[in-house]
Amino acid sequence: MDLKNMTQYKKENLADNPSTPVAVLRKLAKDVNEYVREHVAGNSSTPEDTLRYLSKDIDSDVRLTVAYNSNTPADILRELSKDDELQVRCNIVQNPNTPNDLLKDLIQDKSGWVRTEVALNPNTPSKIVVILFEYEKSLRNPDKDVIKALYNNSNLPTFAKRVIETLYGDWL
Repeated sequence: MDLKNMTQYKKENLADNPSTPVAVLRKLAKDVNEYVREHVAGNSSTPEDTLRYLSKDIDSDVRLTVAYNSNTPADILRELSKDDELQVRCNIVQNPNTPNDLLKDLIQDKSGWVRTEVALNPNTPSKIVVILFEYEKSLRNPDKDVIKALYNNSNLPTFAKRVIETLYGDWL
């Protein structure tokens, strides 16, 4: 397969295809075009070593796609949770395989968007949702979107919903 003479469009289609051989995905992960690398990062057949390589990509769209890939191992997600790009951290929260302890770490993220994603995630356990509520409540300026998302999360216990209604009812 001659990747050098292949168009970007064909490379992206090849990178998307779960039947593409692993050796080809590894080569495409080193392509000069960030869109090709992004497609490799999103492929469910991309091997762990290639996801690890792409998790360090200079392009944030490649890293955020690695963060969203459900095959990305927990240790890579942990590294990506320190990424400066908030969308990378948001995608970690949306990844169905993100471990609960990492979700718990992300409830103290400096970005309200990341905390909102934790609150919106239907897989966030009740205990973590309550901890997020306690954390948000302790802030000088709680984030309105986080509070709304918490209130609408089915894993938030009724007693906490009543507290939100009392403290932040005008935000709902």
